[in-house]
Amino acid sequence: MYNIILTFSKLVLLLGLFFACQNEESIIGENIVISSNNEVFLFPDSLKEIEIYSAIEDSLQAQSSIGLLGSYNDPISGLTNASFSFQITLPNNDMEFDANNVNFSKLTLPVSDFFGDSLSILNIRLSTLTESLSSDENSFFTSSVINSELINGANYSISLNEVLDSNKLEIDLPQNFGLGEILNLDSQSLSNNENFTNAFYGFQMDVEPADQNGAIVYFDCSSDIAELEINYTNKNNETISTFFPIGPGVKINNVSHNYDEESIYTSEYFFVQSMGGVYTEMDFKFLNDLQDSLFIVNKATLEVPIHNQNNGFPLPPQISLVEYFENNLIPIEGINGGILINNERYEFDLTQHFQKIISNNHNSVCRIYPYNRSSNVSRLQISNSSSNPIKLTLILIRG
Repeated sequence: MYNIILTFSKLVLLLGLFFACQNEESIIGENIVISSNNEVFLFPDSLKEIEIYSAIEDSLQAQSSIGLLGSYNDPISGLTNASFSFQITLPNNDMEFDANNVNFSKLTLPVSDFFGDSLSILNIRLSTLTESLSSDENSFFTSSVINSELINGANYSISLNEVLDSNKLEIDLPQNFGLGEILNLDSQSLSNNENFTNAFYGFQMDVEPADQNGAIVYFDCSSDIAELEINYTNKNNETISTFFPIGPGVKINNVSHNYDEESIYTSEYFFVQSMGGVYTEMDFKFLNDLQDSLFIVNKATLEVPIHNQNNGFPLPPQISLVEYFENNLIPIEGINGGILINNERYEFDLTQHFQKIISNNHNSVCRIYPYNRSSNVSRLQISNSSSNPIKLTLILIRG
């Protein structure tokens, strides 16, 4: 077994080969030569075909059970703003309220996590939608603009620490909201959720852009306590509270990024970010030189190191590596890994995938994304320094 370390774009390739024959010289393609002494030579031209770069992603499908709300400044990716639109649904079919007046209405959203500075103040604005939300996943993307109208008086300045302490956001809507908008809808509109969500489209929640660090909160909109409560008095002078669940309805995230492209396209690191942000792409087409070589992939491990402790931002607990082929993202069969190791790196086992590339002329382009990138705003700087590069360990057995 021989290990050779070569650098291209500061990616290190460690290549080891086991041989059944000891006395032959062979040429694999034009740039990989095995001598009679079992020495392995990879000429620089062979590594020129390993392309690694970061690029800004188009928007992605925006439906999610996690609602994203907030704004934060990142020295690399600039300002990120997140808002979300959501439906409320009927507690039952064929509702009748006979309401005279609304005593109060309260929106409750449980918190599942957050990203950024816990000392941030969220300056929240609540609007009603002026267009319906389709349940078709291809109808809305993270860059989609959904029309809405601000509710008069629905502005709130809330400490994120207070929200985190209570594990939920509770906001009181302006007095008497919900009487004409919801409770006094006609019987057909209150007969089922399809009719109801076509009569009352739902809400949109956003925040004013952050001046300094800022934060983005993750709301668990599938929770049983994610709801709108309307407390009202009916015509019999009875006081009743009705709860309108959020979980069964459509939830759409909208995220905008204001990138400093000079910070994204750098030689010091690669970058990935969720929510229609940034991906890192790599092409292992140098493996094409090994086709028809009768080599068997014994081991292929990709090590992805973290640059500069991610600039102080929380590290994603997991990242994803997927194939990119003809504008489609395809899960890689047999892949393992992607979990954060010692807050230093991520690793992927690509043994099965590399064998497909060598044996079947399989697609060799892959992309790195944050895990579950449609429901969080995580980001990662991947080291590209000569002292801490991305490493590919490839061990081949001669057939």
